[in-house]
Amino acid sequence: MNNTQAQIHFTVNIVLGSDNEANFTYSIDGKNVTGGGVVRTETAGIYSLDEATIQNEFLFTGATITDVNKETPCAQDFSYEVSDNGHTITIIDTDKNPGTACLVFNVECNGNPYTSTDPQVINKEEH
Repeated sequence: MNNTQAQIHFTVNIVLGSDNEANFTYSIDGKNVTGGGVVRTETAGIYSLDEATIQNEFLFTGATITDVNKETPCAQDFSYEVSDNGHTITIIDTDKNPGTACLVFNVECNGNPYTSTDPQVINKEEH
């Protein structure tokens, strides 16, 4: 990360549902949010697992980022870094290209892989 990026800090809770699917919820300062959003400048989204999720032995292993619309590609603007022993993942968005990206988190729990549903990120030009 660099000092010119906007930073957004998300707390992530993951629970396994009765269908053995991982259910992700995101919050900022205790308020539920979608986990995605609109970006207008270079941004670092910092996603940290909450204590209950860590106790259940979930870890971030990576992210899959794809374009929603091939005519407005922006997935190449994104990169990620897993840190804090898998408890945090930082998604860097350079916001160089307008478009919408599909952001899927990859996690593991007790050796089993899981993925999140899509918190979409929309890149828009600064006004």
